[in-house]
Amino acid sequence: MTHVAIICVKNYDAFACTMAEKLQAAADAAGLDWEVTSLTTAEIHRLKAADLILFAPPRYRAIDLLKEKFPNAAIGMIEMRAYSQADGAAVLEFARRLMEK
Repeated sequence: MTHVAIICVKNYDAFACTMAEKLQAAADAAGLDWEVTSLTTAEIHRLKAADLILFAPPRYRAIDLLKEKFPNAAIGMIEMRAYSQADGAAVLEFARRLMEK
């Protein structure tokens, strides 16, 4: 299973939860064994596993902590257009490219 986390700013962004649901649906439709969750930067300590960490725009937060805690995880910021349109398929494509690097 691939563990994917979407991190939003410290004040919970309900849109990140929606984006996580859209990405999960796109991954399921593609037949991928992914578990997608969303957390705030204040909740990072609860993250137990991550193969891919996606940040909600507009900025990275706590990136150094995450790199230290998950040194083998791919980390990137979701493209603004895909995020703002809650386009799960576009975020899935971005995530797959990020993981290939």
